[in-house]
Amino acid sequence: MNEPVRCPDCGHENAPDAESCAACGFPLREVAARDPAPPPSPPSPLVLPPRPRRRPPRGSNQAVSLWLVFGSVMALVVVFVAVKANLDRSQPPVEGANPVQQGEADSLRAAIAGDSTNVQARVRLGDVLFDTGNWSEAIVQYRSAIRQDSSLVNAIVDLGVCYYNLGDAQQAERHFHLGLQRDPRHPVALFNLGIVCERRNDTKQALEYYHRALETNPPDPMKQSLFDAIARVQKTSGSSPQPLGGG
Repeated sequence: MNEPVRCPDCGHENAPDAESCAACGFPLREVAARDPAPPPSPPSPLVLPPRPRRRPPRGSNQAVSLWLVFGSVMALVVVFVAVKANLDRSQPPVEGANPVQQGEADSLRAAIAGDSTNVQARVRLGDVLFDTGNWSEAIVQYRSAIRQDSSLVNAIVDLGVCYYNLGDAQQAERHFHLGLQRDPRHPVALFNLGIVCERRNDTKQALEYYHRALETNPPDPMKQSLFDAIARVQKTSGSSPQPLGGG
């Protein structure tokens, strides 16, 4: 009998052949294809006892017991190695990841398999997926982390970036505003809202967000990007330059 499919976003149990979650509409087929549920965590490695320097004499009951114990331990080690190899094979590769990023993703997935409430591991895995351009997979991890801790402003803003890069500007703008509700001076949220407004030709609102981002005294690379954005919008709209706030 097929098991019900649990939604990774809201936890609702759906029919085995469901295409999307009946409770929240989350796409189940896509998630199942891209981010399969991690297998159970393997048992902890066993520490072998030191080998005896010589074989016990034949016919000794104590010797028989010792060798039975030793054989059992070795069997458990073989099982552990087999389970670990199966776990390693079951971890899907992160598209576009370098060896360091892939290793980090595997480690974080194992941590989440052992504790699905590990918020920091989910955020870090989302960051790896974000950095490698796997936007849909990153959304799953960020959303799960934010459901457990709604104060994760950076994850909320990064979630908005993922939606924007997938072409959903409405969800992107919503998450940038959610980030500002928790931190009104978040420079990345302000900058990204300016980009959203600029793309829909709302130059007045875009300039307002860009100036507000400058007033937070962001890092120098972002500051230069903001100067360039303001100059670009002013040139496009034909508006006069405004005083630039530096915080």
